Amino acid sequence: MKTDEKMEKLPDETLLKPILINYMNEIDGVLAVAICDRNGFIISSEFKQQAADESVIGVISAILDSYIDRIKSEFGSFGNFFNITITGDKKFAFASMGPHSILTTVADPSTSDVELKVYSEHVASKIELVLKGNEDVSPQIPEIIKALSKTRGGQLSKLEGEFSNKLILTGDYAVGKTSLIRRFVENKFEKDYISTIGVQISKKIVNISEQTKMNFIIWDIGGQVKQMAPYRKKFYTGTNAAFIVVDRTRPDNLKSVDFWFNDIKKQIPKDISIVIVGNKSDLVDEIVISEDDIRTIAKEFGFHYILTSAKTGVGVNDAFLYVAYRVIEIL
Repeated sequence: MKTDEKMEKLPDETLLKPILINYMNEIDGVLAVAICDRNGFIISSEFKQQAADESVIGVISAILDSYIDRIKSEFGSFGNFFNITITGDKKFAFASMGPHSILTTVADPSTSDVELKVYSEHVASKIELVLKGNEDVSPQIPEIIKALSKTRGGQLSKLEGEFSNKLILTGDYAVGKTSLIRRFVENKFEKDYISTIGVQISKKIVNISEQTKMNFIIWDIGGQVKQMAPYRKKFYTGTNAAFIVVDRTRPDNLKSVDFWFNDIKKQIPKDISIVIVGNKSDLVDEIVISEDDIRTIAKEFGFHYILTSAKTGVGVNDAFLYVAYRVIEIL
């Protein structure tokens, strides 16, 4: 097993429990949640009062015992997956976003599948980060996840096929655009900075549901404002969504949002989904742009925003999945 795939240390329940509690409280229909390893051993769990008895743990364990072999045969040791099954009067959602854990959610059958998928995949990503040794993972659910969980409701599952999404990443030089893309596409982070000259194009196919795939075509737009201005119109053609990436450690970098928004609108007259991405959130001691600052400017422009760290992976998948759902929503 590669070093970056190993669990760095035993899980700290003081970090896991607030994540589970916040998740459970976000969705009315959720009765209980449990974190299990890939062998079905329960690492941590939380219950709402009406479900707080040992029988729920027994049901979770029994279902996992029958489900774990299927997980290993279909997804292997490291594959990400999401699955829902209904047993008796309970709905069970299983989500994994890495090799260390499976998040099991017990819910009322009326609970929205889309809500369960969006929230549980987000929470499963946080759990993986904690299990890999990251201690600065926020237990809070970002607003963008709440918005994402409401997109198209149950209609999403009725869309079938493979859809394309041209996404552009804009922002000043060295804000982390290339690193965000590498984290999303390859799940890697490179410490050394190499400036993107012009544009780089990456691709990744994401399974939105069993019937729906999103083919991301990601354009990494160089941050050289003056040098590349004559070429950006060609880069922007056919865009469905855009990130404006901000370096939270750089004073006044939030002012760049106005420039990049105007640059986008000059070349793309139609309305597209735009997200402000506050990157380098792992550099806690160096942050000079607060979440409140980003929230204020996002509200001013009518955008959603998300805080990310290309280094740790926090928020990265959520940002890309949000625009995938929004693109599908308008089809």
